[in-house]
Amino acid sequence: MFRQLEVGLEALKRVRMEPVLLVWMSIGLFVQLAGLLFNSDGSRYATQVYLLLFVPALILLIWDRLALSLWRQLPAYCFLVLMAWVLLIAVLHPGSGKSLGYWLKVVLLLGLYVFAVARLVASPRRFQVILIAAALVAVLFACLTLYYQFVVLDRPFEYRILRSGSVRLRELGWKGLADLNHPIIAGLYYGIFVVMITWFFLAWRMTAARTSMLALALVGLLLYVLLTFSRGAWFSVAAGSFVLLLLFSNRKAYVFLVIGLVLLAVATYWFWPEIQNERRIGVTDREFIWHNWLQHLPSFWLWGSGAGAELMFTFPEGTRQAGRTFNHAHSLYLQLWYEYGVIGLVLFLAFMGSLLWKGWRCRHTPLALLALGLLVFAMVAMVSDVYAIFHRPSPYWVLLWLPAGILLGVKWPENHRQPMPSIP
Repeated sequence: MFRQLEVGLEALKRVRMEPVLLVWMSIGLFVQLAGLLFNSDGSRYATQVYLLLFVPALILLIWDRLALSLWRQLPAYCFLVLMAWVLLIAVLHPGSGKSLGYWLKVVLLLGLYVFAVARLVASPRRFQVILIAAALVAVLFACLTLYYQFVVLDRPFEYRILRSGSVRLRELGWKGLADLNHPIIAGLYYGIFVVMITWFFLAWRMTAARTSMLALALVGLLLYVLLTFSRGAWFSVAAGSFVLLLLFSNRKAYVFLVIGLVLLAVATYWFWPEIQNERRIGVTDREFIWHNWLQHLPSFWLWGSGAGAELMFTFPEGTRQAGRTFNHAHSLYLQLWYEYGVIGLVLFLAFMGSLLWKGWRCRHTPLALLALGLLVFAMVAMVSDVYAIFHRPSPYWVLLWLPAGILLGVKWPENHRQPMPSIP
């Protein structure tokens, strides 16, 4: 009898506590996605994410008794093994930087983040509201940046000037808002929302008003991404959006594809001299950094150089960036291999493969399609631009761990594909 009473009281607590925690986490996820644009201080952003996302996620994880059912799937096994390898290298490898406490904290936060996203995905309508709110903020700041930079500050709209590294878009330019520190990071961050809005267009039942609003939002975001001159972001947006169009394969997807190809052809003709210049620029001397990585390969190929180890390289005289020093491989795949060895790289690729596999198996679920588009976006971006994924909350969390959490949370549908519920 006492056991039954205990179970009853626990159920009553759960009914009262769980909705509060889910709302709390929803606010926290919105802050994590869009707060980067409001905060000019990284520590303030981190504090907000801790209090609004990680704290309720930890409480809910304990309340769910570690949510064991969530972790009983192949992508979760791959994620946990990867996290265990990161900790093992951090503990045992003499080349690892920072303390064991730091790496334990990073692994715990990543676990809480993917759990929070997966838990919120269980309510697609709630999750969609979070995505819409974050996308609206991103579109607003992208448009404000374009207005402030080219209307208020009256910057010249000329390729030669805009292409120079010092003036590529990376921030709003007013009171430290929407400052993403580097045009590559800015291009990737706003590019995520291009893929997201493409998914809105394909998943929603469209009206003339919605079509017009989404089109304007896409134009603003795409123009911002274009003017960052982050070619990794360009290719990532193209890859993520193209995958979405292929996965949906409906009339809207075909129309979108045709319009995109026509615009691409017109842009290629109109901007052919600029495209030729981009081709001449190439990979911006990354080949020297990659060659340096290859020269060091025999020393780290198996066990890596340690968690957080830096691959230092200074450009020699005679190159365009002579004298500049970089501390990473300018490719996440190469950097992971450098830090965690071939075993760490294989575990990471296995994790990516397991996510793709689950996304494909759950392709009748609209959120799984979104996650697949975002994951392909991330996998292309990680070829040349992303330098770290095991660190404190940053734009790169939105890039990789958001789609990972979505795919961990989606469930195999009982029926065929259902349209994403529309927000009234």
